[in-house]
Amino acid sequence: MRIAFVVHDYHRAGGHSRYVAELATRFSREHEVHVFANRIEPDGAAAIHFHTVPAWRANALTTVLSFALPATFQIGRGFDVVHSQGFCSLRGNVFTSHICNRAWHIALRTWEGGVTVRESLFNAVASMLEHALYRFTRGSTVIAISQRVSRDLIRFYHCRRPVQVIYHGVDLQLFSPENRQRWRTGMRLKYALSEAEMVFLFVGDMRKGARRAIAALARLPEGHLLFVSRTPQDPYQRFAEDAGVGERVRFLGTTNQVEHAYAAADAFLHPTPYDAFGMVVSEAMACGLPVVVSQEAGASELIQHGINGMLLRDLTSEIELAQHMRYLCEDRARASRIGEAARKRVETLSWNVIAEQTMQVYEERLQESAR
Repeated sequence: MRIAFVVHDYHRAGGHSRYVAELATRFSREHEVHVFANRIEPDGAAAIHFHTVPAWRANALTTVLSFALPATFQIGRGFDVVHSQGFCSLRGNVFTSHICNRAWHIALRTWEGGVTVRESLFNAVASMLEHALYRFTRGSTVIAISQRVSRDLIRFYHCRRPVQVIYHGVDLQLFSPENRQRWRTGMRLKYALSEAEMVFLFVGDMRKGARRAIAALARLPEGHLLFVSRTPQDPYQRFAEDAGVGERVRFLGTTNQVEHAYAAADAFLHPTPYDAFGMVVSEAMACGLPVVVSQEAGASELIQHGINGMLLRDLTSEIELAQHMRYLCEDRARASRIGEAARKRVETLSWNVIAEQTMQVYEERLQESAR
């Protein structure tokens, strides 16, 4: 089978780029795999054919608009499967939806203090392109990375194509309880944290609930909160100081070894107003961490409340979030049992399993085309 992946960037740092890298690596063992991308970071571990697609990377909007047309022409014909990541190409018979931009925009506008003019412009264009893709594209199959995304595609874009839900995978070897224990002492020393302290971790865009996490921490008499994010920290640092927990909140910036941050933590927080899935949640679960997750995240579909995680039902309630955090603080043995159950839940989401499910979509697509 000749397979073409279309993605803006190819690397293993996360998101849809990681998704393509994991699938392309596995499929290249038995199939001819090509990757069309603007920025490419091959690791040499697989026999993949790379093609550089020109794009104007001034901002997110110019990237989307300038990439799709040359990518479409470069792909050409002769592939059995053209697998595009959302609106990356005008040609494709499999599209994976990693986000519903209209739903994300509404969440920011409603729960996170509004959006900038640039974000509004991007949403207007991206939503229009996504609507055209999912509403009018024929002869293709759509993969949604959660039931949440599947519902959003129908609600906002009136998607007519068949939608298959396949969750993002997780590296179960890298993100593991064994590695967490191996690195724990060193990371605690690095961040000057005692073994007795309860440490919560937040990873990702700060607009995915950072203020709520800080406000909830302020309701607890103890505990620390670590942030791993590329979001500018100054407004959140001031918010923590105003809340009286400035000394209990640490901003670690970005890292290409997020697995070490998980090792320093006792629990993971993701009180987001929206997330199509949330790889950080499944990574934390794979590490054996108990997680507190908003029901607005696709990864919340993995959670049984009180068994393998905690669900935040009222997104706006810092009181409820604090209650869940206190519940984990009060009984460390119970928190550990929840973390163990979390690990078991995501063991069904190895990248090998995700690759098998995706290959089944390809085969079904080819069978339908042959009729």
